[in-house]
Amino acid sequence: MELTLESAFSTGGLVGHASYLLLVLSMMMRGMTLLRILVILSAFMSILYDTVWLKDPVGVFWESMLVLVNIVQLAITWQQNRSARFSDEEKVFMEGHLPDLSMSQRRKLLNQGIWITGEEETDLTTEGKPVDHLVYLATGQALVYSGKHPVAVCDPGSFIGEMTVMNGEPANGTVRLKTTSRYWAIEAGRLRELLKKEPEIKNALEGGFSRNMRDKLVRSNKFILDSGGVRKPSPPNKPSAA
Repeated sequence: MELTLESAFSTGGLVGHASYLLLVLSMMMRGMTLLRILVILSAFMSILYDTVWLKDPVGVFWESMLVLVNIVQLAITWQQNRSARFSDEEKVFMEGHLPDLSMSQRRKLLNQGIWITGEEETDLTTEGKPVDHLVYLATGQALVYSGKHPVAVCDPGSFIGEMTVMNGEPANGTVRLKTTSRYWAIEAGRLRELLKKEPEIKNALEGGFSRNMRDKLVRSNKFILDSGGVRKPSPPNKPSAA
């Protein structure tokens, strides 16, 4: 097809434009499923364009392979989602903090960590030391200490260590279990490695961290108020008159 203004906006030209437009849109998708669907639609448009207007069997063959590969990948994802199973505490965790992840992505993340029943007085982070695990507190309660003084409380549903686990910086405070608690923990290095390979999980976790941080600030303010607020230093004694 000779490139002219008329051919660029002919029926064939519009079909060709549509195939590339769908491909560009697919690259903008954050979800892999939608990305693959748009790639398949783009490939179908290209097959039509190659067959009817370009008469290009090589293009038809490779676009057909692109359709086949993406259909197979969608089928694998569907099967993984269908076969994924979750305990009650896993369902609460995922639906409360990571609702945008597919079933297979949820399972992949959970399988990298372990569920632990922690005893009272167990330290989950230590002030001034790198955070070695990201923790999700399912049941129980933990206190956050600055030095020897409790400054905040972590209730069920809280992430612990999320502020520094991604960069290896020291913890800002010590988090210690106040009661026997049930929590999920994932080793920091393993988490970072997973998130390099799974950007969708990374984006979902960062969103979960942001929402959880807002809740923590509200609880922290309430804890300070319930504890009597921040004590102001007493004014210095005035010198007595001679």
